[in-house]
Amino acid sequence: MIRIPGKIPIAISPFFWMTAAFIGYFNSIGTKSALLLTLIWVFVIFVSILFHEFGHALAARYFGQKVRIELVAFGGLTYQEGKRLRGWREFLVILNGPLFGFFLFLFTMFFLKIGMFENSILVAALTIFIWVNLFWTIVNLVPVMPLDGGQLLRVVLESIFGNRGIKYAFFFSFAISVGCLVFFFLMGYFVIGVIFFLFAFQNFTSYRSLKGMTKSDQNEDLTSELKEIEELLLQDLNEEASYRLEKLCLKAKSGLVFNLGTQYLASLRSKEGKFKEVYTLLLPIKKHLSVESMLYLHRASYEVKDYPLVVELAGECFRHFPSKKVALDSAEAAAALNQVEATIGWLRAAYKYGETNLKAITGKEPFISLKKEMLFQKFLEEL
Repeated sequence: MIRIPGKIPIAISPFFWMTAAFIGYFNSIGTKSALLLTLIWVFVIFVSILFHEFGHALAARYFGQKVRIELVAFGGLTYQEGKRLRGWREFLVILNGPLFGFFLFLFTMFFLKIGMFENSILVAALTIFIWVNLFWTIVNLVPVMPLDGGQLLRVVLESIFGNRGIKYAFFFSFAISVGCLVFFFLMGYFVIGVIFFLFAFQNFTSYRSLKGMTKSDQNEDLTSELKEIEELLLQDLNEEASYRLEKLCLKAKSGLVFNLGTQYLASLRSKEGKFKEVYTLLLPIKKHLSVESMLYLHRASYEVKDYPLVVELAGECFRHFPSKKVALDSAEAAAALNQVEATIGWLRAAYKYGETNLKAITGKEPFISLKKEMLFQKFLEEL
């Protein structure tokens, strides 16, 4: 994994390069300069996807969120940390990605049209830029989750129907995915067809999971109350938001409104350092947590010494929020459970993310109990 630090950190998976190379080679077969064209395709895909993700990231930063970008096998992801954006703010963050891609398409087409470049390699690169960004912008705006078009559909339906809009978004995404996969298979574009098949399966699974919606989720008063609380959170009126969240959760008792309200309340309690309360709030809805709430539960589990849960959540939390703190907490939990290999792995991760005093840390409980293990002894000798 290549990591580029900065105000917007970037991580690039090896699978990204492999996928980009496959796409480039597939589109270069039969040409005289297949290797060169493949490299051009890889460069174009890299710049185009990164530019697209910067569209999301810059908009999210404008609204006060902390962001990072990760390029993975089938594209890019922009992770946002902070208070969840709702309504028109969320809509603009999502839309800004395709807009950046479309602007890149117009920019490269302008330079190609004016004939400024005569070098055949540059002309080929510009031509690929044009088609990649036009194609990706159009496909990405198809109203299918998890594409940006599907996310825009979700935001619109959610603003109209409240939490029921999420369920409707998954239903329409499934139906449109099926239509797209049939179309692309009939046209002979089997790779794209397979991708839409995966989207159809994912949306159908998500739609079925929302069958757990309760009557409280269809209560317009409760959904309106939740929206008002979200606005309070955006304005940092946390005390009033906390009071109203407690009342909301008591009224809702279960369902999506309850789960979301509970997670908002847990985030406030986590900032106050009330980890036992965070643990009590989030544990019953563990299967329904956002990745950010999962991080809160990971920290709270560590504080209340529920080490099996810390280890259970560690991998997913670190994947989304890699940090020294997550790694060290996970290492201590693994050590308490006498999991030697996991402990060493998490300590290495902590070192990679800036912890330079591992000798002092491993001199404390519960690491001391592992010192009789040969594998751990060998690790200590390497420090």
